[in-house]
Amino acid sequence: MCAKTEVEKTAAYSEESAVPSNQTTDLQLSTFKYLSGHRTPPSIEHFSRRRKEMKALASILIATHLIYESPTGLFLENIAVRPCGKLLLTSIISPTLTTLDPASGNATLNDVYTFPNATGLTGIIEYAPDTYAVVASVLNATAARAELGSVVIWKVDLTSGRPLVTRITGIPDSELINGLSTVPGAPDLVLAADSVVGAVYEISTRTGAARIAVQDAALAPGPGPALGPVLGINGLHVRDGVLYFTNSQQGTFARLPLAIQKSGVHAAGAVEVLGTIPATTIPSGPDDFALDSEGRAWVTVHPGSLVLFSPRADGTWAQETVAGDDAFTSPGPTAAAFGRAGTEAEKLLYVVTGSGQIVGVDTAA
Repeated sequence: MCAKTEVEKTAAYSEESAVPSNQTTDLQLSTFKYLSGHRTPPSIEHFSRRRKEMKALASILIATHLIYESPTGLFLENIAVRPCGKLLLTSIISPTLTTLDPASGNATLNDVYTFPNATGLTGIIEYAPDTYAVVASVLNATAARAELGSVVIWKVDLTSGRPLVTRITGIPDSELINGLSTVPGAPDLVLAADSVVGAVYEISTRTGAARIAVQDAALAPGPGPALGPVLGINGLHVRDGVLYFTNSQQGTFARLPLAIQKSGVHAAGAVEVLGTIPATTIPSGPDDFALDSEGRAWVTVHPGSLVLFSPRADGTWAQETVAGDDAFTSPGPTAAAFGRAGTEAEKLLYVVTGSGQIVGVDTAA
């Protein structure tokens, strides 16, 4: 088990700026704009129409259950699962890293650490035992852009029960560092997705050195309808020397072989698109995802679905929508992570949403 952090012992997460759900705040409107690209508040008819469209595209095919729902709809951006099973959560509208115990009968958010000189958090990844890289920045959630010079990658060490937080490095030229990935075979390295320029940064967690390791048109926002913030590569994960990634605007799930060497990470071939999610039916496109032990990818998709990509024996990939907006409240899924291997929760997929939900998906069913 992991002990409570010092902050957890003293206070639960507080959403003091919350207002009753029947009132519309600038923050709620900004979050909607972030997801949909609309310039004016949507009508009730708009939401009703979108729900009907999505129900025609997908219905729940696998078992899901609600673990937690924020009383104020706090936008949850990303998730990591600790060795003890507790969840670590980031939000694009808060600089505070929070935690939640999904096994608790009355799950509540608790503060872990509030990062300085930041207004929001994006990616998080465990790169050493109970030690995490977290992206913080001064973030404009409406435009999905960070203030230049504000993006910082932090180290959060929870091994002692008290958060030990140190700065790894800054990415001064980036307008948005999004998802993070470890690099099997290179334990000191973390890869970071720059969603604006369409690049992958290689970051040394030991020295703080950072450089662009991969840049390609398949990672850039590229052509296509701007049905929300213009984002290219979003989520990314490395498995068996291959970089898997989503591109939000291009609506793709793809992979790129890597050469992992002492000199760093380099592209070792061409990008292969494994599947597409048309922006005409899924306005904001794919977000982050999780890879399971069978090599399948569980991709979160705005505005409200979960899409499974599975490798076939002939080298092609199958694609199916396994959960729709019956399972998620709009704004929908943003990221996913599996329970820890070797535990009862190893087949349980935790999905976080922009509406403040944490939904459990039984992938063993």
